[in-house]
Amino acid sequence: MLKGKRIAGFMAATALATAMTAPVQAQSIEELKAQLEALSKRIEELEKQQKKTPKVKKADPAFSLGSDDGLFEFNIRGRVLADAGWSSDSDGSMDKDTTELRAARIGVEGKAWKDVKYKFEADFAGNDVEVKDAYMQYKTSMGSWTFGQFKTPNSLEEQESSLNSNFIERAAFTDAFALARMIGIGYGNGGDNWTFNAGVYRGSNDGSVDNEGQVFAARATYGDTFDNGNWMLGASVRFRDVGGDGDLLRYRQRAYLHSADRLLATSRIAEKDTFYGLEGAVQYGSLNLTAEWAGLTAQNGGAGGRDAFFYGGYVEAGWFITGETKPLNLAKGVWNRPKIKAPVHEGGMGGWQIAARFDRIDLTGDGVYGGEQDTLTLGVNWYLNRHTRFLANYSYVNIDKAFDVAANGADGENSADTLGLRFQVDW
Repeated sequence: MLKGKRIAGFMAATALATAMTAPVQAQSIEELKAQLEALSKRIEELEKQQKKTPKVKKADPAFSLGSDDGLFEFNIRGRVLADAGWSSDSDGSMDKDTTELRAARIGVEGKAWKDVKYKFEADFAGNDVEVKDAYMQYKTSMGSWTFGQFKTPNSLEEQESSLNSNFIERAAFTDAFALARMIGIGYGNGGDNWTFNAGVYRGSNDGSVDNEGQVFAARATYGDTFDNGNWMLGASVRFRDVGGDGDLLRYRQRAYLHSADRLLATSRIAEKDTFYGLEGAVQYGSLNLTAEWAGLTAQNGGAGGRDAFFYGGYVEAGWFITGETKPLNLAKGVWNRPKIKAPVHEGGMGGWQIAARFDRIDLTGDGVYGGEQDTLTLGVNWYLNRHTRFLANYSYVNIDKAFDVAANGADGENSADTLGLRFQVDW
């Protein structure tokens, strides 16, 4: 506004100087009025243009652009996850020493006309560009509607961003049961301590099949607070039908690390399946606890056309020895990232967390021998700040009854040791 006044003063002074130097006879009162009116309109235009200029606002951790009226907002977001991994098994079929750029994402998010939220993010880590989240969300007084590609609402572990997880890899059942992003329409509602989300989907953006089938998924959570902490319970379900195009469903999992081999797997056995999960989480001071159980029924996937039943689950704990807190966001039904008390860039030691998890996945039953896998994982995480951290994980993996995987030998038994390191930064 000050800048606009200076411009106005300069233009007014110029006009007056011009008027004073011209002969009085040549400058009628009408001409002076016309010049002043034109000058006034120009000043109004400049002031309006100045108001429309996007304002740079403070955001965590980067910045955002937004209009003064709050109707529009634009944020640039991204992440880089660099991994190193070592894995070997007792049967001698796997001996790996690898590095990989696990994620290299860049994207935008913001809002338009206040009630419409948008997000687009692509991953450049692989040989091909992969679209991750790509959606628009319209918020109403009765809830929100989401259109595009986004995660199906299943499992606390799957809903939590990998940026906030206690471990490098998610629990085994999330991959084995193919919890993922899909293209669809979703509805969400909630309050300060509860959430409900549901959606219908038609495959993903890769266009790998001619008939994408149908998926319905839903999740609900409820929680409350207590002295120095909070708790949350949740449940979710998913019905999946590939549409009878011959591309049947299969279930498989790696020996913990993404760079390790798949030592657990079934063949393609089902056209339809049903997933159902239960979840619970507690935060008490610097301690966070999570447990989940998930079951899956593969319709006609067993011997003789019987339904095959598989299950998985985990129990994990994380503790900040430097006193930070990883809080539960009850209004969103997920874990939030911790606030680091003494970031390294401010001269502190950062935040240090230790974590442990026991994870089980069972892909056997009803004539299917995909195998049973038990995994014990120990982790140490060093947060330089809220958005930069190092992770180190050691895992011992025990495998039994995995007769459908040749690498496990005739007895279907195997074991593996893995060590994983990750450096991550996001904005």
